[in-house]
Amino acid sequence: MRSVTMIRYSTIVTLASSTMLALLALGLAAPIVAQSTGPGHAGYDPTANLGGHFHEGELGELALVLERNLKCNCSCGLDTHSCQFQMQCAVSPVWSERIRRSLAAGESPEAIQASFVADFGGTVLMAPPAEGFNLVGYFLPSVAIITAGMLIGLLVRRGPGRGGLSPVTEVGEEDAERLRSALRQLDEAEGPDW
Repeated sequence: MRSVTMIRYSTIVTLASSTMLALLALGLAAPIVAQSTGPGHAGYDPTANLGGHFHEGELGELALVLERNLKCNCSCGLDTHSCQFQMQCAVSPVWSERIRRSLAAGESPEAIQASFVADFGGTVLMAPPAEGFNLVGYFLPSVAIITAGMLIGLLVRRGPGRGGLSPVTEVGEEDAERLRSALRQLDEAEGPDW
């Protein structure tokens, strides 16, 4: 009975561990699999600006922060800054130019971000605001990991069927003779093979 309990216990721990590893692998593999199929991704753009950098100075730093907070809507799933320099996208350079013009005109970064949200919806933000139902997305993974850790800890701590076993203090003469007899039969059955 104890070996069956050990098998069940080890099976549960193995399943829990492999499930956690599979979920972790899926979480890490999702960004690798994400590829753009949008019409703006035609490949190398020979007219792309190769000299200078737009993100120098105070306005450039603000533009960089805004570009990293806004998700390009060309279906690549990257922020506007990364998409512009990694994918040669047709959307992100236009958005970067809009951000630079708005900053040069004196608009605040919050107002610029709000204008993008107004034009393209809340999905344009790389991270949704921490309010309302969005809080579930922020807290649910932590709660799930803590709960899984607690369950695995309880299983490991409790062990396989420790509650139903009682220690044997002394073996009676009848039990000892039965044990000796069984060992003798085992020795005779397992004689040398040579």
